[in-house]
Amino acid sequence: MKKKLFTIIITVLFIVTLGLLGSHIFSLDSRMSMAGKQSGTQTGAYVKTTETVLGQTEVYNYQRMGFNKGFVRFSPDSRYLAVGSETGEVLLFNTKGSLVWRKNMGLGKITAVEFSPDGQSILIGENSPQGYLFSLAAKDGRELWRQASVNELGANIKEKTFPGVVAVKTDANGMIYAVAQRYIRQPDGRNEYIGRIYKFTPEGEQVGLFPSDHNLDAWVSWISVDAAGERAYFATANYDIAKYKYDRSIYCLDGRLETVLWSNIVDVAHPYQNVAMRTSPEVSANGRYTAAIASDGRCFLFDGIQGKELWRRSISQPQKIAGVYINATGNYVQMFGEYVVFTTGNTYNRANWQLPTPVESPSSNSLFVFDLQGNLMNNYKFGGMIEQIAAGSRQAALAVGRNVRSKDLSVHGLYIVTIPEAQLVDRVATDGPCIAADISADGKYAAGIEAPIQLDDGRVVGEYKLVLLTRQE
Repeated sequence: MKKKLFTIIITVLFIVTLGLLGSHIFSLDSRMSMAGKQSGTQTGAYVKTTETVLGQTEVYNYQRMGFNKGFVRFSPDSRYLAVGSETGEVLLFNTKGSLVWRKNMGLGKITAVEFSPDGQSILIGENSPQGYLFSLAAKDGRELWRQASVNELGANIKEKTFPGVVAVKTDANGMIYAVAQRYIRQPDGRNEYIGRIYKFTPEGEQVGLFPSDHNLDAWVSWISVDAAGERAYFATANYDIAKYKYDRSIYCLDGRLETVLWSNIVDVAHPYQNVAMRTSPEVSANGRYTAAIASDGRCFLFDGIQGKELWRRSISQPQKIAGVYINATGNYVQMFGEYVVFTTGNTYNRANWQLPTPVESPSSNSLFVFDLQGNLMNNYKFGGMIEQIAAGSRQAALAVGRNVRSKDLSVHGLYIVTIPEAQLVDRVATDGPCIAADISADGKYAAGIEAPIQLDDGRVVGEYKLVLLTRQE
């Protein structure tokens, strides 16, 4: 009898405890859900400050890799947000969401947006018959100066092969480093790459040019520079295996852009025929480390001064499934103090990138955090293409867009995660794919751009608009 009574008491206590625990969890979920609902975000950690339609743009479907582009950049003091739109406009907002000024840049397509370190000017790269780099006054949008790249790269108006400034970085002293590129697809199927790397003073005077007397014959679309301006880094991403003069994978130049201090060639990963680093490398502020990622899914850390490879990791190794080699494409890299972040994109079909894959790679559309010794700390799977990643002090903002296999609209949005924990802080959902992201240096503000997309049934969801978030105090 006593044993039976004891059993009943224990059972009742268990049920009560379970009920209380469930009530506690439910109340937490309810509070989180309500907070998110009220703020327009998932957790309520951030509140949606404003949504601004940026104009009408062409609408693409899942089969088109060239989605609309957009750029968002917070000023160094976290007080303003510069936006470069697909419609050729540059807009400046304050962080309350009010428009300060807007400027139409003409017929060129905006390809890069960066603030100067002092926040007094905004650097704009464009693709056009002239391939300009502009400097605009942050105060009022007034043009301070412009420099063209057409003199070095040329242009063909009939065939619409124009030069464009595709990447811009600055050092701590405000010196400007820009990559200009022109790509030509020849009638016989050959690829022609034409590129140049420039260095300008804050006043627009050209003080460096690499190579000095000829063009790069490699696809170069990225540049990184250490804070002191002592070294600049670029990588190559040629599509084919023809013989090129600039056939190394990664190069380090002196800060004057006069001398190659070191270069490194990365071995090819089977079954690929070349190594492509399209959004690499990134160098630590002190120049000690240089991180890079290849489209075949391998990521690397180099000694930034000597060029020695310190380690490599495969976050998406090519696998043969149903007779087809697939892997998640290596995408972006960011340095976060003592950590390195790498991202992957959609699953890639080695036989034909336009064809669907038999399955989705488990490593696709993900973020991986490593320490400087090469240890994997954490990872986070987003479910959609990471279109851009931006680094804050301890957080990253990510624009998550299309998944070409699942076509799941619910994954679209602007995500904010902690580094190195890779924990979700908040997310604002977008109907169309989120294509641009940035987070302020103090982590108080985040911004993204949504683009429209055409579904397989012909419907169009989403619109081309800016979303601005403010962290709840």
